[in-house]
Amino acid sequence: MARSASNRPAEIFGYPIENRSAEAEEARRRHWCRFKDAPCNKTSRLIDYPFGVCSVEHYGEICAICPRRFEEAGSVAGIARILSDIAVHYFGDYNNIILFPEVSLPNIGTIDYVLVRHRPLRAEVDDFVAVEYQTDSTTGTGTVVQGLRDFVAGQDARTRSYQFGMNTYDTIKRAVTQLLNKGIVYEAWAIKGYWVIEEYIYANLVRRYGLKKEGYTADHASRFALHKFALQESMLSIAPTRYVSTTVDEIYQAMRNNPGLPSKDRFVEVLNARLQAKLSLRFG
Repeated sequence: MARSASNRPAEIFGYPIENRSAEAEEARRRHWCRFKDAPCNKTSRLIDYPFGVCSVEHYGEICAICPRRFEEAGSVAGIARILSDIAVHYFGDYNNIILFPEVSLPNIGTIDYVLVRHRPLRAEVDDFVAVEYQTDSTTGTGTVVQGLRDFVAGQDARTRSYQFGMNTYDTIKRAVTQLLNKGIVYEAWAIKGYWVIEEYIYANLVRRYGLKKEGYTADHASRFALHKFALQESMLSIAPTRYVSTTVDEIYQAMRNNPGLPSKDRFVEVLNARLQAKLSLRFG
């Protein structure tokens, strides 16, 4: 299934658009999310059935646009592959691990997941680690909905390109706010937090804010768990690529010293041009 540099839905109700197996068609008929083994809960005012686009293809890059997409099953029964990988990376194994979703962090927000290692045969915390999912979103989402409509109507979406974009800058703004707010707490508590994002989003963070391209230090409180999509037997699977660690100070210094900061002189030039246009109308 070779992919071209076009824009289209990549997965609809859990299966790549190229996959027309009986299993895939049944999931689509039922509007079923295979990642949560439950009905799809995404909605759009433009359609009267669930907005079941799990990921999109944007100029050859597969981009998850639903947090449920990261719940892909792994080798540990009932636990997403990403979470079991993080458990092994942090704890070394999956023994005595309990998973808690949507845990409140007072005065800050909510943690997507907390992995807790309890003491053997005791309801007592031995250690824990926080995990956050950060998926992307689209601009011009109405065209993504149109792609879904076309697919449901039996048209071949592989032959079309839809004019949507990725809202990665907004995704990054939200992610950086959480990185700073929650990262400060994790450092104060001397615990670790993992941020699950795709490689292309991290590359954007590097370009936009000057974060380091690579490097992992076990002492750092914040760890990026980076992933990409891989094609395996007519299915897209999210595959771990690497871990990059950071600190609140590193993030702050990268943003403060970012060589991509806008030019004040250029900004003043724009203001001067707008002033000239405004005053010419008023006094002309």
